[in-house]
Amino acid sequence: MRVAVWWARPGQVTATHEAMLDAVERGRREALRQPADRDRFTAAAALLRLVIAGETGLTPQGVPVRRTCERCGRPHGRPRIDGYDLHVSISHSGERVGVAVAGAPVGVDVEQIRPVSLADLAPHTLGPDEPAPDHAAFFTYWARKESAVKATGDGLSVPLAQVRVSRPDQPARLLAYPGRPELVATMHDLDAGAGYAAALTVLTAEPAEVSEYDGGLLLG
Repeated sequence: MRVAVWWARPGQVTATHEAMLDAVERGRREALRQPADRDRFTAAAALLRLVIAGETGLTPQGVPVRRTCERCGRPHGRPRIDGYDLHVSISHSGERVGVAVAGAPVGVDVEQIRPVSLADLAPHTLGPDEPAPDHAAFFTYWARKESAVKATGDGLSVPLAQVRVSRPDQPARLLAYPGRPELVATMHDLDAGAGYAAALTVLTAEPAEVSEYDGGLLLG
C-alpha cells in the first residue's frame, strides 16, 4: 500500500492559502488566539486540500473535507474526504506541519522535542515497561502512540499509557491496543527533521510503502 506524507512549515502560509479554507475551517482558525496557532492550522488545512486536489483533480477549494466529530457532532473531528476512498490525517507541532494520505485508516503525529517534566508526563503517557531515559525517547514514544490513536479515531479517549509500542531504539511497532486485541496495524517512524519525533500508523496488514515529500513545493 502506498502512503504519502507531506511536510511543510507554518511560515509558508499566505493569504492565498487562507482563501482555500471553507467556512468551517475559517471559523476554527479565527477561534485560535495565537497567530502561530492560526498559521499552523491554516498550513495544515491548505496542505491537505492541495494534496487531495493532486490526487483527485479537484480544485483545492472544491475538496470535500468533513471534520464532524463522531461523538458530539461538532466540526473538530479528524478530517474525512467525502466521496473518495482516501484516508487522511494531519498533525502539527512547532515549525512542522504534516499531512498523510493512504488507502486505509491512517494516523500521523509529529512532536517537537522540547524540555518537559518527564516525571509529570511519563506516568500518563508511558507504560511501566517503557523506559524513556531522555526527551528524545519520550517524544518518540508519544508520537508513535498518538499516531495509533489517530488511526483508530479514538484520539485521547484512549489513555496513551495503555497503548504499547516498541522501544525508541527498535523499529516502530504497535504491540498492544486497549480493548482491541485483534487490531492489525503497520507503524513507521518518519523524518520530520532535527528536533522532532514523528510517526505513522496505518490500519492494514499490507506492507506500507511510505514516501515523504516537501509540502512547501505545494504551498509555494
